[in-house]
Amino acid sequence: MTKRNHISAILELAESEGVFTTAQAARLGIPRDALHDACTSGLLERIAHGAYRLMGSGSSETDELVALWKLTNPKLFAHERLVKWDGICIGGSSAAYLNDMGDLNLSPYRIYSGKRINSRSPFARFGVRHVSRRDVSFEQGIPVTRPERTVFDLMLDREDPSLVADALRDAVFSSGGFDFARLEEMLAGKFGKAKGNSLLKALLADSGIPEGTIR
Repeated sequence: MTKRNHISAILELAESEGVFTTAQAARLGIPRDALHDACTSGLLERIAHGAYRLMGSGSSETDELVALWKLTNPKLFAHERLVKWDGICIGGSSAAYLNDMGDLNLSPYRIYSGKRINSRSPFARFGVRHVSRRDVSFEQGIPVTRPERTVFDLMLDREDPSLVADALRDAVFSSGGFDFARLEEMLAGKFGKAKGNSLLKALLADSGIPEGTIR
């Protein structure tokens, strides 16, 4: 493949993936040297080790997070991972931020997986947690836990109860479609029905949401 063809392939990959990985590029026949040259010439910008985006394409506050998620399974294209759920998603405080729930921060990035992921990134906190496909939606091309699962994980992560209460209140009153039954189900599955109900009542009290709202 010639240099011109490398550039054309890079542009096509960036258009389809946005942030892309070295491994994705290799699948299209783009060598590391071509990526290095593209960075040197100002065509590409490296977001993280092994992840790139087009220079001048408009940066987003989620670019680094997208890169980290893609690097958890770097060979696959985003659409391939969306078709076959691998259980790796954005959750907890990062999901709350992306879902406009409460006053939590996007970073350090909270990422869950069904198995342990080793990463040297100082900007991410990986946790072993099994998340069902039904409990995520895809925002900006990455899987993010839905509000019900986000509240549940904030509780498991032992976030400040007042912050969890604020997150719940925002989720309930901003969307109007919060699934309390799903939250109850997850709490009961983790803690048992009695303790799960107790935790939910305490959370509702902290958030100022009447118990009658959930029925």
